[in-house]
Amino acid sequence: MIKVNRQATFSIEYIGQDKTPIIIFDNYIENVDDLVNDIVENGQFKPDEISYYPGDRSAIPKSIIVSYLKPLMDALYRVYKVPNNLQPAPKDNYFSLISTKPKELSAMQSWPHFDTPNPNLIAIIHYINKNEHGGTAFFKHNKSGLDRIDNQSIETYLKHADNYFTSLNTNTFDYCDEQHSEFTCYKKIAYKPNRLIIFPGQLLHSSLVNTDTDLSSNPEEGRLTANMFIEFN
Repeated sequence: MIKVNRQATFSIEYIGQDKTPIIIFDNYIENVDDLVNDIVENGQFKPDEISYYPGDRSAIPKSIIVSYLKPLMDALYRVYKVPNNLQPAPKDNYFSLISTKPKELSAMQSWPHFDTPNPNLIAIIHYINKNEHGGTAFFKHNKSGLDRIDNQSIETYLKHADNYFTSLNTNTFDYCDEQHSEFTCYKKIAYKPNRLIIFPGQLLHSSLVNTDTDLSSNPEEGRLTANMFIEFN
């Protein structure tokens, strides 16, 4: 079980064309070293074969998910103006380690991504390890002008993506960084140990992977994060 730090600092930034709120907590939990030790001892990491996540994942135990998310509920309803009749449902919650080498990446893994076109799904990332690692960036797609993908824009966006990937003459890709021919990076959130960030899953975003420091399957050394989602139904 984790213990949320009552002295954690809390801030909101408004980003992108719609001034979408993102929430940042620093020093979110008190016992981060205990959490790392627990993950080292009990984590069951294996390659992600379900999503496009470029690495290894271990399911977060239910008790830890509840400890992570329960203190956030009031803020999520208020900041994201979630209707009171909708109930939160955690889903797809994993401890994650980026470990895929650039030469093994697929084309899609070299692009910023969105998690869902659903406006009621909120993404939560907790940066855990003390080492220096790459943060998270948010992007606008240049040709479409989109920085978030909803049910009305998804077809247009995917058509642009398909046209781009079809035109490529290479099978070699690299991790997305701030300089991308198809996107403009308009916001970066630095990796900071014990920082937790929250944003709508519709936003186009990407980890900023430092291949010198981030690629590891060792939870004591790698870019260890808790990746969580809450869907309001």
